[in-house]
Amino acid sequence: MHIAILGLGYVGTTTAACLLKDGHHVYGIDINSAKVQAIGAGRSPVVEPGVEALLTAGLAAGRLSSGSSLAPWLDSLDLVMICVGTPSRADGKLEMVHLLEVTRQLGRQLEDRRTATPLLLVFRSTMAPGTMERLVLPTLEAATGEAPGQRYEVAFNPEFLRESTAVKDYYAPPKIVIGERHPGASRRLLGIYDGLDAPVFEVGFAEAEMVKFVDNSFHALKVAFANEIGRLAIAKGIDPQTVADIFLADTKLNVSAAYLRPGGPFGGSCLPKDLGAMLALAREVGVQVPVLGGTRESNAVHAAWLAQAVQARLAPPGPILLMGLSFKAETDDLRNSPLLELAEALLDAGYDLRVFDPDLDPSQLVGVNFALAAEHQEVLRSCLTRDLATAAAHVGLIVLGKPMPEHLAALPAAVPRLDIPQLRGFDG
Repeated sequence: MHIAILGLGYVGTTTAACLLKDGHHVYGIDINSAKVQAIGAGRSPVVEPGVEALLTAGLAAGRLSSGSSLAPWLDSLDLVMICVGTPSRADGKLEMVHLLEVTRQLGRQLEDRRTATPLLLVFRSTMAPGTMERLVLPTLEAATGEAPGQRYEVAFNPEFLRESTAVKDYYAPPKIVIGERHPGASRRLLGIYDGLDAPVFEVGFAEAEMVKFVDNSFHALKVAFANEIGRLAIAKGIDPQTVADIFLADTKLNVSAAYLRPGGPFGGSCLPKDLGAMLALAREVGVQVPVLGGTRESNAVHAAWLAQAVQARLAPPGPILLMGLSFKAETDDLRNSPLLELAEALLDAGYDLRVFDPDLDPSQLVGVNFALAAEHQEVLRSCLTRDLATAAAHVGLIVLGKPMPEHLAALPAAVPRLDIPQLRGFDG
């Protein structure tokens, strides 16, 4: 295929080099004349292992050209990849001026394209969720005088290339994400990733835009977490790398998908207790651990957000049916239960609250749970019932607090639901 790359920074240059390796004709476009000259001579304007050799080979094969405009090649193009930088502003937001200007110019140039086949415009620049719909598409439509679908089509394809390993990452990506106006609109980016062994996600623009933010935020969180543990270990005379080796050996829970799906707050006996003990240890040895400290605060914020979300959907007195009270399914443990906390918050707000939990029999609670039952008598004695049909009658909202699929069929289908384990039914 004939592919233009707009923006010859790290992403654009690496993408150009890899497309050349795959046999495509590549046209590198940039307003920086030094970058254009470098690409035109088969040299890389950035330092990245393996890139320059691929550019040189592509130039020798007659498949690499460069310029300050794609106009000379407009009619022969199958695909345009927009890799313009979106640097950070002082307020942390992304600077979109250059990207939107390139988008505007690209839209105007489409008027001169005489080929009937729609030109696929693939945006790879990092952008905040909603940018494609709110800024990019309107800019294109204003410049071209028409919506996508006839002369052009639009896709968002975030990159996951790490500097110094970018070529390897291109050919062994963790995933391929394609944001589209509707399923199939990108035509799988015309097959440029065919043959790569990676899961492909064809989703809406906003989901594709957010993925890049989520990935890099989590990578940053992991680095900060590991370093906090390292500082604590050193303060106690413990080898931090040995601790890390043991931690990383657990691929069932620690380094896995476990606990990484959005849902309810954490609770129970272990996580709050051990996190509290770790924070106490940090205070004892005088080590600052803002990530660990923020974890407990974040959990409290999430619990408060859930209560506010319920109240936003249905004002007091309701009534409301809360499905679940113990801290997770198939246990009667009430210790640090976010659902018990939610129930109390709803009662304090003046709701007529009904609670159904097949795991709970107040007469069978022992130990700490027995004491908690006495402390929360109104919830367990007045609100908790084992008769689901009665509890669900005439309610205005059902809050699914924990998974209990065997009971969902008995719930009235017409009543709105908030699904806490799946975070579904919540307004943005």
